[in-house]
Amino acid sequence: MLTGIRLKEKVKPFAWRQRAIAHPIRLSILYILAHGAFNLSDIALSIDYSPNLVAHHLKVLMQGGWVGKSKVSGTYLYTLNERMLFDFFRLFEGTALERNVIEKRLK
Repeated sequence: MLTGIRLKEKVKPFAWRQRAIAHPIRLSILYILAHGAFNLSDIALSIDYSPNLVAHHLKVLMQGGWVGKSKVSGTYLYTLNERMLFDFFRLFEGTALERNVIEKRLK
């Protein structure tokens, strides 16, 4: 078990990434993107917010590494970076929680 400075260093990158999703609009965007790739207009329509506001939140999510953007046929599509979901669980590597989850999945 880590403590003190070693623990602070381990959690720092995770805290930074979690700040990027700590907003209801951003969580809504992640939920939409969990269903596939969408353009800005479709995301804004799906969560019922203005495209300007959604663009701002997409930018924060991209800076945090949660969302990627690619240009397809002249339009930008946004996708969920699935790796971020797995990276969050790395915070709990080597803990009793991790062992308990693994045991439950193996049963």
